[in-house]
Amino acid sequence: MNIELYPKFILKALLFIFSLLLLANIIGLVFKLNFGNESIYGLIRLFDFDRENNIPTFYSSLILLAASILLSFIASAHKKTNSPYIYWAILSAIFLFLSIDEISSIHEKFTAPVRELLNTSGSLFLAWVIPYGIFSMLIALFYIRFLMNLPKDIMILFVSSGAIFITGAIGFEILGAPYYESHGNQSLIYSFFYTCEESFEMIGIAIFIYAILRYITSQFKFLKITVFEK
Repeated sequence: MNIELYPKFILKALLFIFSLLLLANIIGLVFKLNFGNESIYGLIRLFDFDRENNIPTFYSSLILLAASILLSFIASAHKKTNSPYIYWAILSAIFLFLSIDEISSIHEKFTAPVRELLNTSGSLFLAWVIPYGIFSMLIALFYIRFLMNLPKDIMILFVSSGAIFITGAIGFEILGAPYYESHGNQSLIYSFFYTCEESFEMIGIAIFIYAILRYITSQFKFLKITVFEK
């Protein structure tokens, strides 16, 4: 039995879910910052982009896991045809780690030791961005050749989605860190930054999944799981 997946439809569905989550987060911020109500029967925490173990966190972890599974699928398909597959397999492992990290906040455990070691403050107050930023740059350098060998449209989508994701995950974290250091997580400005951070991450992964599905449509039409471009 064939499973028909439509990349454009899936992209629209992912962005629609993100829009609902963003709206719920904004409504929660209005009540929290303007009316001092941080609960509303637990609903604010349930959709707060700055909290862990809630619906936005679960959604982010789930789409990262979906990307990992799709990348693993591509790696396996390339391996069966004796085509280069290592880059795809490593990417799959990276996204699996990111999915686990999202749900368990592994990155935050680096903040205290790195901050103490390097005595960071201000933009680097949330010091986990240092090791993750270095790792991101190394991965980008490692994948230059891989990206150049992709079809041009897929390469553009990969680079664009990666830039959007990194801008959110690290860029807005750096911008919001000074406000977190001086005012905690209750200020309007910091709320703006962490909302942008999570939004860019979700949008970046949605575009990346779309790019992966686009790649599958052009490369693996012979497989049992068929993917159609609508």
